[in-house]
Amino acid sequence: MEQYMWIIWLGIFVISLIIEGVTAELVSIFFSAGSVVALIISFIPGVTWWIELIVFVVISGATLIGLRPLVKKFIANQKRNTNVDELIGKNGIMIKGCTEVEFGEIKVNGVIWTAVSVNQKEAIAENEVVEIVAVQGNKLVVKKGSK
Repeated sequence: MEQYMWIIWLGIFVISLIIEGVTAELVSIFFSAGSVVALIISFIPGVTWWIELIVFVVISGATLIGLRPLVKKFIANQKRNTNVDELIGKNGIMIKGCTEVEFGEIKVNGVIWTAVSVNQKEAIAENEVVEIVAVQGNKLVVKKGSK
């Protein structure tokens, strides 16, 4: 059985990489690391299959326990800007005024957006120039601006 263990470790490596490629949750990359080490050990003459298995379990467990929290923390802290974030700070023209009880509409870069005043008690009239201060969902938060 020892002469065929390299095929098993190579299979585990390939399968765990495929699973990792399909998911984005870091579930099997650690088993890939353990199977690579076990694959290397399988080529050492005289090493039995259960030693390779122990090495696989130890390496996979160590990388899982040691690296997963660090990798998850690194991935969670990455802020991904979108093209909507580029609108913040730009000026636009209100094509429909907004009041305390009604959303307005703003035209920015040829696109019409729903708008709400940063100070919701302040009404903004139609054709007034406003500055975009934030994005809330699909609405732009605006304040009166200057040309």
